[in-house]
Amino acid sequence: MHFLVYHREKEHTKDMGLLTIIFLVVIALSNTFAYPITYDQVRGSPYKVSYDHRAVTINGNRTLLSAGVVHYPRSTPAMWPYIMSMAKKNGLNTIQTYVFWNIHEIKKGTYDFSGRANLSLFLQEAANAGLFVNLRLGPYVCAEWDYGGLPVWLNNVPGIEFRSSNNAWETEMKRFIGDILDYVTPYLAKNGGPIILAQIENEYSGGDSKYVDWCGSLVSNDFAWTEVVWIMCNGAVANSTIGTCNGFNCYDNGWMEKHRQAHPDQPLMWTENWGWFQAWGEGPYHRSPEDLSYSVAEWFANGGGYHAYYMWHGGNQYGRTTGSGLVTAYSDTTQLHSDGTPFEPKYTHTGRLHQLLADHAQVLVSQDSVRVPVPYWDGSKWANGTQQCVYSYPPSLHFILNQAGSNLFILFNNQNISIARSSVQIYDYNVNLLWNSANTSGILTNNTDYVTVVQGPLDWKYFTEPLITNLPTVTSSHPLEQLNLTNDETVYLWYRRNISLTQPSAQSVLLVDTRRANSLLFFLDGQYLGSFTNRDHAHSTITANVTLNLGQFQPSQQYRFDILSVCLGNDNFNIGYSNFEYKGIVGKVVIDGQVLTNGDWKHQKGLYGENSQIFTEQGSKTVEWNPQWTSAINKSTTWFQTHFDLDKLARQDLNANPVLINALGLNRGHVYVNGYDLGMYWLILSDCKQDENGCGPPSQQYYHMPPDWLMPKNNLLTVFEELGASSPASVSIVQRVTYP
Repeated sequence: MHFLVYHREKEHTKDMGLLTIIFLVVIALSNTFAYPITYDQVRGSPYKVSYDHRAVTINGNRTLLSAGVVHYPRSTPAMWPYIMSMAKKNGLNTIQTYVFWNIHEIKKGTYDFSGRANLSLFLQEAANAGLFVNLRLGPYVCAEWDYGGLPVWLNNVPGIEFRSSNNAWETEMKRFIGDILDYVTPYLAKNGGPIILAQIENEYSGGDSKYVDWCGSLVSNDFAWTEVVWIMCNGAVANSTIGTCNGFNCYDNGWMEKHRQAHPDQPLMWTENWGWFQAWGEGPYHRSPEDLSYSVAEWFANGGGYHAYYMWHGGNQYGRTTGSGLVTAYSDTTQLHSDGTPFEPKYTHTGRLHQLLADHAQVLVSQDSVRVPVPYWDGSKWANGTQQCVYSYPPSLHFILNQAGSNLFILFNNQNISIARSSVQIYDYNVNLLWNSANTSGILTNNTDYVTVVQGPLDWKYFTEPLITNLPTVTSSHPLEQLNLTNDETVYLWYRRNISLTQPSAQSVLLVDTRRANSLLFFLDGQYLGSFTNRDHAHSTITANVTLNLGQFQPSQQYRFDILSVCLGNDNFNIGYSNFEYKGIVGKVVIDGQVLTNGDWKHQKGLYGENSQIFTEQGSKTVEWNPQWTSAINKSTTWFQTHFDLDKLARQDLNANPVLINALGLNRGHVYVNGYDLGMYWLILSDCKQDENGCGPPSQQYYHMPPDWLMPKNNLLTVFEELGASSPASVSIVQRVTYP
């Protein structure tokens, strides 16, 4: 196979000021790979990964890399082959993932690579699909993930300051990355595996240049044996790494030209083209397929060599893995929904672009980009464009760009072409339109529907979480911080002490210092009084100011005061130095001016139902369930349980046609299927202003049940309802059916 090298000479024509491109084709020998190079062509034998100013190279061949971000713990092993096949079908040739420290090493020195943490199986499934891998090691990853991927036990390492030239941090970071690299060694390119790229650190803007240099020394010295290309993204860049861009548009914001000037020997790499995320109380963020594809086409028109959608498939925050204040479905409006169904027209529209780029990858990477302005019609004459241009890649493609915020006409090759605002049109060399970022017509959009697959109402029973248990407690003279006690192994911590009220009233004011993305439930003498909830996607200390009705309680009489602290996600953003995350009660407790902070406080880690695992078949038998579940409606801290069979008419492919729980009728808590925690549900309405009623719909109503967590019959469904369910009878099991 040969590749083409072009020299372009630009000359103004006399008529409309158009530029004519004259090119000379020079033939040079190359390896006999078809373009674009895929992992299928090099699998199983050692191959060399490097780069030049234009692209990553595989065995010396420039390679155009189109990547999708998929995080292995946000899906399950049974889903991975399907996800990889959908990525390949979508025209991608690379999968990008972070590595999540706190799912692998929950307890220091004990690694877990099972289930959703089975990174080697995930890499193998990518390889099976013929996809390269970009492994972003961090180890801080942000990612809207619990504590940015850091295990909370790091908080207690003596003298540690995260992400800095701090000996304690560097020791732990180097150890973890080294252990992961040893684990993935069979999957490195030098061993015939799919890993060609790796990332150290993540979006670092801390200003510690010594630390940045240390990161660079890790990859150039300690981990040079990996023989992969190392990157650093969206921040400081070490000398031995390639700096990459994160953002919504890395062309319009000027990043590409700045990077060319600063690093003329490096290719242009975009690690995160953002699809964004959703917080509780908000509607889903939806980036239009037109805007998304516009940014991608611009990128490759201007010589981009690597591009990744963040996310391409967001997946789900199963269990307690979410960042602060975020819904369970992550980045749901990207090409592949969180439940695995394609999001149209985005999936097909971008897929057509990927295929077009792949078909012409050889020509694209064989030459450098040149921006040539083209005239536009200003209403009275053809004017010289500053936001309209063409990138030509002879003899294959013209990329025509309109960066202006209005539709207009441009003149190209003596043709009057209509082009939409903020769009890219791609033409062949006969000026036939091949693809238009602004045109998604002809793509089916309403291609899924929810079908009930469990007939009849669910037969619930309930169990009330006991306030008094024989579980071990920790006693202190003041309330203790939550994460230090729980090690992030549960989102729940009970605080208990006896109190004697001085002046209880119907308008008693309770003040408690707590943290953002934290909820507190208050009980006195076993009676639920109310709650405080902050759902900010942030971390800092705030004061809960709650009015409670204590008028029925007697002054000077002793009562038991219980507070259930519920972590609504550990914050993921801006974790650095000694800026640790905390949860629970972190300061004063005051009722009507009466200070309760100092006293005999007892702390219980987790729930009785959690400890007894009553969400499993075996654990369920250890407690007495009440079949009169209607008497538990609107009761806080209540467990509900039922069994269900999947209808015989349910579609068999549970990846393409996923099963979900419609949680309508519940309030907030966690839901389990066959012992697996699907994550937090919350039927909070979206886009509500303060004191507004009737807005909505819920931020998230449907919650995904992975296929490897389901059985045809006798599935155990368990709900822990924190605040009180209004109508459990409304809960249903549905299947999202995809139509061709």
